[in-house]
Formats: sequence, structure tokens, C-alpha cells
Amino acid sequence: MQPGIAVKGTYILVLQLDRLAPGLRIGKLGVFDFPSGFYLYVGSAFGAGGLAARLAHHRRVEKPRPHWHIDYLRPMARLREAWTVSGPERFEGRWCRALAAAPALSAPVPGFGASDSRCRTHLFYSPRPLHFRLLTTMIVEPVLQEQAYHLRIEIHAFEG
Repeated sequence: MQPGIAVKGTYILVLQLDRLAPGLRIGKLGVFDFPSGFYLYVGSAFGAGGLAARLAHHRRVEKPRPHWHIDYLRPMARLREAWTVSGPERFEGRWCRALAAAPALSAPVPGFGASDSRCRTHLFYSPRPLHFRLLTTMIVEPVLQEQAYHLRIEIHAFEG
């Protein structure tokens, strides 16, 4: 991503929860138990700050005033990776449908992250680490179907 330019796009956060997080309130959505394991959160960044601002937001663990559903889960989970596709196309819906159809994943909280979406959820769960091929298939196939070859795909790895 180029400095000074708000590159917009769609992303998937890969989070790891090391132990059960029981009774976690997710804003007005309710209270849920989150088992240990790996979580994928699908989001988009088409606002003024673009992907760079959104990833900076997600990197911060504590939020004084949580804004999105993911902000309530983030203090409990380690951010492992962020997969981004920059460009004008919106892939959120296609990625959510693809992840919902993946046998290795489940949808632990209906409505999570989906307040402004037709998707059932934007949060997916796996008790085990995700295979690299799962995400590349989920991300790249919709991009190729769109014949959106001008898009830029990046994987950001985080420590911890």
C-alpha cells in the first residue's frame, strides 16, 4: 500500500484465541462463549482511511469505545494475519458465502459483523490452524471469477 493514498479493499483477519472466552458481550448482539481456536473475520475498508487505517484499528488490542463487533472479541484474541485485496470490487459477500460453505469452518455467532450485510455472519471458526490453501482458495477464486486481475492481494503477518 502506498503512503498517503487511502487504498480501499476487502480483508480477512485471522485471529487466535488461546483459551475459552466465556460470556463475552458482543455489543447489542448479546453474550456468547468463544472456544479456543482460530477465527476468521471478513471485513471491508472503503471509507476515507482505506485498508491501512482499518488494519491499524484492528492491530490495537484495546478500544476505549468499541465500534464494530470484532472490537469486542479482539482483546481476547491474537491477531495472526490479515489477508487483503485492494481495489474497487467488494468481495465481502462472496468470501462470507465461500467460508460458510467450507466444511472445516463453523459460524459461531449469527449476525456477527453483518449489521450492514445480507450475510448470515462475518465470523468463522476452526478449532485447528487453518491450512494456507483454504484461504488462498477462498480469496483468489472470487477474484479470478470477477476477472479482476488489477487487484492487489497481500498477506500481513503479525507477531504474537
